[in-house]
Amino acid sequence: MEVSSEGELTTGEKLRDYSTDLRDAITQGDAKADDKRTVRIWSATYACTVAALGFLVLGYSLGYNSPVSSHLKHKKGYVSLRRTLDQDLFAFSFLIGSTILTPFSGYLTDRFGRKLSIVLCCIPHTFGWLIVVLTVSTDGPAFRPLLYIGRFIVGVAFGWSSLCLTLYVAELSPSRYRSAFVSLNQVSLIVGMFAAQVIGVYITYYWLAIIPLVFMAVYVPFVITIKETPRWLLTQSRKSEAAKVLMWLNGPQSNVGKEIQEIEEEISVGKLSLLEIVREFKFKSIYHPVILACFVMCFLQLSGITAIIFNVEDIFKQAKVKSPGLTSSFATGGVQILTAFIGVFVASLLGRRKLLIISYSVASLSHAVMGVYEYLNNEPYCHPPDDPQCKSDLYPLAIVCVALYVAAYSSGISPASFLLLAELVPLRVRGVGIGLALLVNGMLSAIIAGLFNSFEVAVKPWGVFWTFSITCFIGILFVAIFLPETKGKSLEEIESYFDNRRLGYRQIYSIQ
Repeated sequence: MEVSSEGELTTGEKLRDYSTDLRDAITQGDAKADDKRTVRIWSATYACTVAALGFLVLGYSLGYNSPVSSHLKHKKGYVSLRRTLDQDLFAFSFLIGSTILTPFSGYLTDRFGRKLSIVLCCIPHTFGWLIVVLTVSTDGPAFRPLLYIGRFIVGVAFGWSSLCLTLYVAELSPSRYRSAFVSLNQVSLIVGMFAAQVIGVYITYYWLAIIPLVFMAVYVPFVITIKETPRWLLTQSRKSEAAKVLMWLNGPQSNVGKEIQEIEEEISVGKLSLLEIVREFKFKSIYHPVILACFVMCFLQLSGITAIIFNVEDIFKQAKVKSPGLTSSFATGGVQILTAFIGVFVASLLGRRKLLIISYSVASLSHAVMGVYEYLNNEPYCHPPDDPQCKSDLYPLAIVCVALYVAAYSSGISPASFLLLAELVPLRVRGVGIGLALLVNGMLSAIIAGLFNSFEVAVKPWGVFWTFSITCFIGILFVAIFLPETKGKSLEEIESYFDNRRLGYRQIYSIQ
């Protein structure tokens, strides 16, 4: 469809893609708008809020592991996770499920559309939680396999949902409000995790699994009412439907013709076939930033975030913290809620490299002190080693260490890492490059959480924290030596740097 520079359609012939009522509305809207965008904020707010509510159940799925693992660890018989292997498999089943669809989730979301993908994700969510609920009637050898299968299916839904919900909000929200709506996703995720940890203190794993089933029953009717994104509709050459959505979002006075033209031009830029994308990876200017992005995701996980979030209640029990259930929920979820927005602003002020160096330094120090506390709290100063009163007066130190690490992660490590992920990968291979980095992130997350309890048995709790402290210190060296500073640089400038590293070497590596 051709559109003039003022946003008006060039001929009546070009309006054939639209119904009669849309033709007048589009032309009239262009004439009145005079290339000025109008936004009916309530439309975008409703759709993006519904999508953000989906992140509540995603966060709940993450937070479910810690209280349930701690509860079932002390059960007897088949309905228990007493063995270290059982505890590791419980965490691993969810995380490997969330990772397994990562290479295909982008294709599936493009194939079915953003809205339909969100609806389809509700099916495995419901089915997985239903299996977890039904395990309560299985007091036999099938209990643990069913529990793992249920968590695996929930993990699959988690992995696909997180992508399609993020894409939906990014594509549907107006540019001037996009950061606020995207931030709402993150806040909803944290609130969901926090809710699962707090509620898990008072109810059993069975009733804890009932809550997301009730949520899905209420959530699905709202999902059905939201609109598909105009960007995806235009990729499918469904221009009439895209125009209707844009008018619903921006009002009848909006410059729909102009906006459609801009979206179509943006879609056409850098569109490569899969074979062409693979061929691009033979150039160092392509594979170098993608490798850096993968390492950024590696160190994000090697800082220990998944292992701590999934086992924080048990960590506090070992540290002899009073009321470990409630304390763990506030030390992780509560701190994350308080620091969720800080990283976005600090990354703009300090730059990505400086923020990562500071955050990894705080994380390394927190882990090191926590390791010292665990060592003094257990051996050789406790006689007997399991004496509940031994060094119990120092338990606030454990709370401070964990809370400080979580604050460093949520306000620095996480936002800076994901900003770098979006900025480093070149545009023409962005989908595949980011997909590879997220696959590395997911696989490493599953492996670390899946081996945490076994590793803890092998090297003791203090050995675990000292290991995380060392990996965070190595992360500091990686950032200082290999990562470029991207603050204040356009995506084109970042790409040109990797095309010719000798140009602007000192400028782009300087910490601003």
